[in-house]
Amino acid sequence: MTGLNEVRPVINTCIAIMQEIANQNPRASFGFISANMRGESEYLTKRFRVYCRIMATRFTEDVFEHYQIVQKSAYIMVRKSELEKQPQLLQLFTDKFIRLYNYFD
Repeated sequence: MTGLNEVRPVINTCIAIMQEIANQNPRASFGFISANMRGESEYLTKRFRVYCRIMATRFTEDVFEHYQIVQKSAYIMVRKSELEKQPQLLQLFTDKFIRLYNYFD
C-alpha cells in the first residue's frame, strides 16, 4: 500500500520507534489494531497474525504482558511493572479502543 512493495522496512521502523519509546519511558505500554485488507473481516487479519509473531519476538514477556483481542485484531502490550501498580490497565486500554473506534465494541 505504500508503494514500496516490501513490508519489512515499514515494520522495522515501527519496531525501532516502539523500542526507543520503551527505552526512554520505563512506564510505556503499547496497543494497536491491525487493519483488515479489502474483503477481509476484522477477525484475525493477516496483518494481525504477522504482527503477533513479531511482537512476541521483539518485546519479551519478561517486561511486557501480551494480550490479543482476535475478534478485532487488536494487540496490547502492557508493561508488567505498570500492571502491578494498576491492575485495571488492560481494561483502560480496551475502553480507549472502544472510544476511538466505533466498530470496537
